Amino acid sequence: MKDETRKKLEEIAKKYGKYGVTPMQCIKIFDSGIKRGISEESAVIGLRLALSAEFNEHEYFTLEDVAAVTGESVEEVKERIKENEEELMKNGSIIEVSSPLPGLFN
Repeated sequence: MKDETRKKLEEIAKKYGKYGVTPMQCIKIFDSGIKRGISEESAVIGLRLALSAEFNEHEYFTLEDVAAVTGESVEEVKERIKENEEELMKNGSIIEVSSPLPGLFN
């Protein structure tokens, strides 16, 4: 794990520490993504998404974040957003998702 990634995990743990999330839990979730073959960047983004869904916190994801996870270019992400702009705006730019890791923090 890169030092930069470890720092990101520590920052995420600090943000969600008010819910009892520890750095070790963040590392465990991150490692589960790595074991599935995803990049460090995508594993960090997935962790943020999982924690935000679990604890109903708001996270902002950049075009670069979405591209890293989907494998699309930033331009392709922009085009997909443009194609779905009406639906995104109707839904407040938020698509409801269930927790991708049910029971992990219970």
